[in-house]
Amino acid sequence: MDIKTYAELNEVIYSERLKNGLTVKLVPKSDYNSVYAVLFTEYGSIDHRFIPRGEREYHAFPYGVAHFLEHKLFETRKGDISQVFSSQGASVNAYTSNTKTAFLCSFTTNGRQNIETLLDFIQDPFFSHQSVEDEKSIISQEIQMYKDDPEWALTQGLIENLYPEHPVRIDVAGTTESVQSVTVEMLKQNYQTFYHPDNMQMIIVGNIDPAETLQWIKDNQTKKVFPLPMKIERRIKTEAKEPITKSREVHLTVNLAKVSVGVKGHYYKLNEREAFRHVICMEIILDLLFGETSATYLSLYNDNLIDDSFSYDYVFERGFDYVSIGGDSRNPEELAGSIQNILLNTGLNPDLTFGHYSIVKKKLIGEYIQDLNSLGYIAHQFIDLPSDKVSVFDYLSVLKSITFEELKVVAEDYFKSERISVFTVKPKMD
Repeated sequence: MDIKTYAELNEVIYSERLKNGLTVKLVPKSDYNSVYAVLFTEYGSIDHRFIPRGEREYHAFPYGVAHFLEHKLFETRKGDISQVFSSQGASVNAYTSNTKTAFLCSFTTNGRQNIETLLDFIQDPFFSHQSVEDEKSIISQEIQMYKDDPEWALTQGLIENLYPEHPVRIDVAGTTESVQSVTVEMLKQNYQTFYHPDNMQMIIVGNIDPAETLQWIKDNQTKKVFPLPMKIERRIKTEAKEPITKSREVHLTVNLAKVSVGVKGHYYKLNEREAFRHVICMEIILDLLFGETSATYLSLYNDNLIDDSFSYDYVFERGFDYVSIGGDSRNPEELAGSIQNILLNTGLNPDLTFGHYSIVKKKLIGEYIQDLNSLGYIAHQFIDLPSDKVSVFDYLSVLKSITFEELKVVAEDYFKSERISVFTVKPKMD
């Protein structure tokens, strides 16, 4: 078992790659009563074209299979696994993103039982033709419900603008048409390819004994037989140089218009540590330009261009990265123009100063230290980080090492007019 100590934070990660390929990472927190466990696979909605296990040719599967599979894994031969966890004093949940599928449970008692249940239900799938047919209508209703949500429309619309050909443009759940074409055989092919232990990680954070917990997992895994690990061959069009849709709008039932300005990135090909550093750089830059300590934020607020819904985000995933900035506005065109002007003139921006950088850096350090009080935050960071070569506990040292000059170079390189797009949700016309 490998042990990595972070003395400054008084944190330790115990990790081991088991013989079947499963990576286990344990973070003991003896001063907590609860435990947060996650089992996730490097498999999400964009992974719809790949070579299935045992075959030689690429197959294109319907959009939404990863999400569909996540739903069906909860149905075991004994019924809904949620009830089993509940009877053991645990809560369970799951989600599918563009690049990962994660299953999570939290508990204070019955540690071994709950950890084994988490492993067992995911590693012993049960698919029936009838249950798959029943699930289609459930997911189709879910997709239709999303389409009526203005916030979903804003987010998805911007992604479609930035990535007109990339599979990320399709909602994680798929489309009503694609879901109807999912079969039991497709679910099995996707499961056998992506749910092998070699493509999965188990993260456990909380009141645990690392050696004892690792032994529980090893005992559980040695009882099971898995095929040999294989290199997963995916085919995803990254379209880094493909043109974007510069501007689009839709009309929905909203009282106030919503606007989002996006910037399509080109940094997703960085190596693990470079990617981790870049993500933190972008976090600082966006906070400098649009955070509540910036003159820009105050000016936009005083001009009634933004309200409390205003936000900004940087998404960095396997195969794509982008910035999104915006919110509700009485004058979406003016807000979009102001945001673009700020992005394209960072060198002249009064908020991009060493003094402001020092303030933001201290703020981010404080927020980070506070976030480490949450077991869920720590566990989710292992899922969300761009690589398993770095951890949530590396954040502080990297943040401290980032220089003001480095930020200016990154900002100037990232924000280019040809990569900027605007999507607007406006009130329906009478």
